[in-house]
Order: sequence, then structure tokens, then C-alpha cells
Amino acid sequence: MSDAALALVADVGRALNRASGPGLAQARARLAVQPLHAADPQPPPRRLPACRFLPEAIGETMLADPSLAAALAMIDDDLSWRQNAGYSDAAMGQPGYMDAYAYAEVIGPGGLLAGDDFLLGLMILGPGLRYPDHAHPAPELYRVLCGDSIWSRDGGVFEPREPGDWIWHDSGTVHATTTRNRPLLALYIWTDRVAEPARLVTGAA
Repeated sequence: MSDAALALVADVGRALNRASGPGLAQARARLAVQPLHAADPQPPPRRLPACRFLPEAIGETMLADPSLAAALAMIDDDLSWRQNAGYSDAAMGQPGYMDAYAYAEVIGPGGLLAGDDFLLGLMILGPGLRYPDHAHPAPELYRVLCGDSIWSRDGGVFEPREPGDWIWHDSGTVHATTTRNRPLLALYIWTDRVAEPARLVTGAA
């Protein structure tokens, strides 16, 4: 298990080193000092309904980033998928939302590897959904792995983001995501203040 997790983290580190843009230096610096030993206790593997999109998502990721897709396939059976406790179909304003949304930590309190006020994980969001305006104290870096999605910040215009794109949100930035015809799989990194979860924001637009 930990070998697969370490392989994925190493691949993410290489991708960070190749990229440039807002937040990349902060993410690289924080990843470099993480204690990459197995978490204790180890979270049991857990799958949720949204995991039905993973085979398609990993297959699509293979076209753009074969190395990362292979690491994802290796770790797939070990991940413990979960959901934000404050979310529900009613809160998100979309029937069936919770059956098409999940995230899993690779590094962090609920992850396979221990972290020091740091998260590295994966988010899956099915097609035709909007992740409404939300914010959190943690600065956040996303990398789009696959899917057809549009993103906004501070209630602004939604803009398309392509596989391979990095998206940086400073602490407290309000942001939202909408998927179109294909599921979104994204890597995320929270660089500090990870104990406070994301919260929905009303009236941001």
C-alpha cells in the first residue's frame, strides 16, 4: 500500500517540478517537508457510488499522463473515499449530487501517508454537476487530470480548464466548478490550515 502511495506522491512531485505558475512554489516546498510514512491508524479502504466514474477517469488520464494514471491504478484499491459532512443533495441544490461526488486523501489525517498540516488527495465529480461556491482557510492547488469542466473564482465568469491545468486558490478564495459531459478527476493540495473543512458560500455571485 505505502509503496503505491509513495509512487503517486513522487509522480506528483515531478509534475510540480516541471510546472510554473501561482502556488506551485508553495506546494513544492510543503510537499518536500512532509513525513511520508504510513499513517497510523491506517484508514480502511472505502468506495462510494461516485467511484463508478473512476475507470473512465483513469483511462482518460492515461491519454494525457500515463505515469500518473498508472500510479492511480496502483493505489485505487487502497483509497478511503469520503465526503464533506456538511454537504447533502439539498445543500448542493442538486438531486443525486452525493452519489456522484467523493474525495480521498493520499497524504493527510485520513490518508495513506501521514502529513504535517498538509493534504494531497483526489476528487471525483460526475458529469452535469455544479460544485457551488465554497471556500476554506487552506490555500489550495488543483491539477485537472481529466474531464470537461469549467471553473470560477469570487463569483466570476466560469472558464474552461483542460487536463494538465494547475489552478491556485489563495486562502479564503471563493470558487466553484461545473462539469459538463464527462466526469472530473482532479488532484488537490492543501498547503496548511487543513483542519477547517470547505464551507458553502451563499451570495458570492
